[in-house]
Amino acid sequence: MSAPPRLTYHPGDSFLHRLHPLVKLGWLLWLSLLLFVSPRREQNLLMAVVLAVLALAIALYWRVGLRVGRGMRGSRLLLGSGIAFFLLQALFVRRGMPLFCLWPWGGGAWPVTVDGVRAGVIVGGRFLAIILLSMLTVATTDPSQLAYALMRAGLPYRYGFALVTALRLAPLFELEGSTVYEAQLARGVRYDVRSPTRLWKLLRQLLLPLLVSALGKVDALAISMEGRAFGRYPTRTFVRQVQATRADRLALLALGVAVAAGMALWWRVGR
Repeated sequence: MSAPPRLTYHPGDSFLHRLHPLVKLGWLLWLSLLLFVSPRREQNLLMAVVLAVLALAIALYWRVGLRVGRGMRGSRLLLGSGIAFFLLQALFVRRGMPLFCLWPWGGGAWPVTVDGVRAGVIVGGRFLAIILLSMLTVATTDPSQLAYALMRAGLPYRYGFALVTALRLAPLFELEGSTVYEAQLARGVRYDVRSPTRLWKLLRQLLLPLLVSALGKVDALAISMEGRAFGRYPTRTFVRQVQATRADRLALLALGVAVAAGMALWWRVGR
């Protein structure tokens, strides 16, 4: 059985892949902000917004051909963390009407309340929605196109290059870490130990080859940049152009309408 894909760009032809990177970034920022901006006394409305954004993120995953739970590496950890956040809030928030007691004998103890369950849904849903939306943006956005779009919008190209380098080297280092780990297992190294001293030694054995490889790649990259006179001129030219299409303009218009509607709703509810 093949391993789940890494958290990196996955080429495709869905509408999210074709959307302008800055438009996707704008939607990501707005939906993330929407999850946290709400009048405190309208917790039911906030819970509905959180669930709606979470459902939207899952639907978009299916739309672009990914699968939540097995479509991306780390999905089990993500789901487990969301459940843990829900349980912590549900068990330790004692406000509101009790639903049931975890210890029903002797008059009942440790009640689970309506406010606790609501708080658990909000906190766990926020966590899952933001992580899923961020992973979806990374999976459907070419790092080069994102950096080019940001630089065309005014970001200094040195920072744009740093962004592209970080996004491209992260999955490469993950792959090299897996290679080193499997090579050490083939040579008889055991990682199923419980001794802190032995665990520290194993971490050193795993991280040292990665550090040497990273330093080698950085040195080669620095020599390549110097050979191409990187940073000599204040501006640069672009081989690839990221042009806005009609779909981008419609998505940007929809974003403006969504922002205006959300601000009007929060203002009306908060009065």
